[in-house]
Amino acid sequence: MGVVMTPADLLARLADDPLLLDGGLGTMLIAMGLASGQAPERWVLEHPARIVEAHHRYVRAGSNLIHTATFGATPIRLAAVGLEGKCAAVNTRAVALARAAAGRGVLVAGDIGPTGIYLPPRGDAREEDLFESFAEQVHALQGAGVDLLSIETMYDLREARAALRAAQASGLAVVCSMTFDITPHGIASFVGDALDTSIASLHELGATVVGFNCTVTCDSMLTMVEQTCSALAGVPIVAQPNAGQPVTTNGRMHYNADPEAFGSALARMVALGARMVGGCCGTDDTFIRAARRSLDALVRQGSR
Repeated sequence: MGVVMTPADLLARLADDPLLLDGGLGTMLIAMGLASGQAPERWVLEHPARIVEAHHRYVRAGSNLIHTATFGATPIRLAAVGLEGKCAAVNTRAVALARAAAGRGVLVAGDIGPTGIYLPPRGDAREEDLFESFAEQVHALQGAGVDLLSIETMYDLREARAALRAAQASGLAVVCSMTFDITPHGIASFVGDALDTSIASLHELGATVVGFNCTVTCDSMLTMVEQTCSALAGVPIVAQPNAGQPVTTNGRMHYNADPEAFGSALARMVALGARMVGGCCGTDDTFIRAARRSLDALVRQGSR
């Protein structure tokens, strides 16, 4: 079993030192043979040793926290990939695999991603249906013994709020991230939710840590961190950029960021005020290892 972090526990932990998260678990699994378009959650049941190895690589690289392989493990999203009725089984197994890799001292966060269906006007989903789907996943993750919950890559504030409401019922600390891009009209999500109002709304609703992940590279996320830390002074911020831009070479896609530059950028985000940093798409263990070196150097410099 883990440490089961309440919001107060996580805030106390972040007051001492920043936490380095893991990277793009999907990226790691693809490199290990996960076929394009195949759900990582299926590997939780069919190839558990590969899931453990992917987690292990992040732990060995220096992550303080790893995410369970449950990004797409809401009942709604599982049904879309042929795993209907498997919510409890997938989430419970995924937590056990992450726990096996984490060992002592590394936190395990139950990962919760968007359902993949749209609310009006883009779709006909109902917020209450999304809430019920998230609540079922939260119940499974909490029952399996996660330390805290992490909501990621939300592109619609309404869906993020539904997930957050479900997560808060657990009593666990909740990290809640949306994904934004820099547009000619400002920083906004895919459906047009502005960064400032979205992050403030999630904080007011009770998220322990708020922030952003995916979509953008370090340069853009540095802008988001600076803007948010200035607007919400004292609020813990999480930031997880992509490892550069996707590039296809000889039919294979990779991301073009330099690991050392990526690690230095995460350290700059911490210097600006972020308290949890990690990576998203394209971020394998080489990026996290570089980030570990940069963060350790920053902490040593600050202690002099």
